[in-house]
Parts: sequence; structure tokens; C-alpha cells
Amino acid sequence: MTSTITTTALVKQYPNGVRGVDGVDIEIGEGEFFALLGPSGCGKTTLLRSIAGLETITEGTLQIGGEEMTHREPGERGVAMVFQDYALFPHMDVSDNIAYPLRIRKVAKDERKAIAADTAGKLSLEHLLERRPGQLSGGQQQRVALARAIATRPQVLLLDEPLSNLDARLRLEARSFLKELQRELGVTSVFVTHDQSEALALADRMAVMKEGKIQQIGTPREVFHAPANTFVASFIGSHPMNLLDGVVENGRVRVLGTQLDVQPDTAPQLREGQKVVVGARPEYISWSPTPVDGAVEAEVSTIENLGASALLTARVGDDRLQAVVDEEPLPEPGQRAWFSIPVSKTMVFDTESGLRIGGDEL
Repeated sequence: MTSTITTTALVKQYPNGVRGVDGVDIEIGEGEFFALLGPSGCGKTTLLRSIAGLETITEGTLQIGGEEMTHREPGERGVAMVFQDYALFPHMDVSDNIAYPLRIRKVAKDERKAIAADTAGKLSLEHLLERRPGQLSGGQQQRVALARAIATRPQVLLLDEPLSNLDARLRLEARSFLKELQRELGVTSVFVTHDQSEALALADRMAVMKEGKIQQIGTPREVFHAPANTFVASFIGSHPMNLLDGVVENGRVRVLGTQLDVQPDTAPQLREGQKVVVGARPEYISWSPTPVDGAVEAEVSTIENLGASALLTARVGDDRLQAVVDEEPLPEPGQRAWFSIPVSKTMVFDTESGLRIGGDEL
């Protein structure tokens, strides 16, 4: 049995009429690390629980490994799930926690102890087998939860924000560990997160969700560099994309008091006088203390130190423009500066639909 996952027009509707998942089509390949990304309440956990069988699918179909699973019981789907709160048994030691699903399946005691020990070794838990969860750190508890899931040798591993309870430094360490583990196991994995940096770092591909619907599916590079619409553009990235109202003039876009060139394949799709939104990531914007042709003149309002770089926030009237720049030299708050947006990094979106217009595809 393969471990591909396919949903077709999948809907989860609650008794009050709310659609937590609204017509989702996804194909996840065998051995793929796939992320479901979006803000709280977008339906990503509901979709994950529907794949697991913890939510009843209202409409549409689910297949795992090419087999129909829409109405099969959770235990028949070949999936294992790691929850946000780890859900460990406080009265059991690490070995028994890892082996618990095997105990439910009536695996012999000696065999499940051996599997628990082997699995613990893969996650560097072999020295903690006799401890109880209350004696473990958050990172160790997270690894025990992972060990319990993979001890069953699942076809599919479902991860519901498993790193969210860890502090920032531990999250980074656990993130690297999780990606290495998934590569080693080769298990098809679906990872739910609201943290776009986690999704960009971990996923082979991702689906960005909003209000139960898929906004875009693609690799991290595709979603970051070629967002399908303004929602994806603003949601993806360590710093929110600048989204600036503009109007088309002679094949260019007037925005923040200046005319900006657009990518060659975008210009022919623009209409004179069309209202658009210009998107530019702060990481690609440069600044100058003196005038530059085609640059946006603005007043620097705040400077945030990011370590090796700094985030400048500048204002043109009521509009705000942000740029991530080298830490030296930096302007002073209140200083006039000129900000340049490279044509190759400029995106144009339709104001009404929010959809990206033209632009190079990756």
C-alpha cells in the first residue's frame, strides 16, 4: 500500500451551517512533507482531523494509498497523529507511553518493549525510558509524542502544530530534528501550522488556507516568490509584504507619488487607469540618503534592529513602506530617504479580485 493522500471536493460542514473545510482538492505524494498553513480558524486543523477520521466528512472523498477512506474508521486508515499538547499519559513512563498504541493492538509485551526502545533510540530518548512526562522538558515530551506516533509504523504521519508549545530556540532545534526524522523515515507527513517560517523551512510543498478554502498550493519558493493573491502575499514571509495602492499610467504604475516600472509580461495585461495593488517584499527594497531616479521619497519613522539587518518603516502621507536593510549605515528617524524597488521583484495585483497579474512563473 502506498501512502499518497487525495482529497476531492472535500467539505466538512457543522450543524450550524459553517463550513470548516469548503471544497478542498489536494494531492499529496508518497513520502512528501506537506504543510497546511493559514491563520487561526482557516480550517487547516479541521482538514487534518478529517484525514485522520476524527471529523466526519460531509461531502467529497478522501483516498489514502489509492483506497477509499472517506467513511473508514480512524484505526483503519494507517495514520498516526501528533497533537499540539502531546497528550502523554502522566502515570506512564516514556517506554509505556511510546508502546501504548501497540498495547491497544495487542502486540506482545516483549515485542512492544523492543519497538519502544528502538524508536526511542532514533529520537535520542533511550536514556529517558523510565522517566514519566512530568520529569521531561517540553522538547523531550514532544519527541516522546513523535516516538509514540512512529512506533506504529504508520503510512501517514499527521502533525497538528507539534512545536507550538516550545520556546523560540527549542522550536528551531526541534524543527531541524523533525525534518531530518521525516527524511529518514520517508513517511508521508502532513504538518499543520500558523507559523509561515516553519512551513517555509519544513515543507516540500504547502497549501495556504483561508476560511476553509485553498488559496494556493506550491513549493515554499513558489508561494514566496509568486503568491497567487494579496492574501498569500501578505501572509507569507518573515516581514509582511508591502501592498501599496496604485493606478496604471502608460504601462507603468503610479504609487506613492512616483511611477514604477513593472515586469515585462505584466505590462501588456494592465489597462490604462486600472486600480491595482503593488506588492514588494521588504527584503528586496534598498534605500539611499540622496535622490534616486524612480525611487519613492519617504520619511523614516522607525528603525528596528534585527541583528545583522534592520527594518526601516517610512511614511508617505498615510501610506507606510518597509524595507529590510544592512545594519550599517542606517538613517535617522525623521530623515528623508529614497527607497528603490527592483522591477524583477515588483508584483502587481488586481484591486478587486486580489489576484496577481502576470509576473514570472517559477
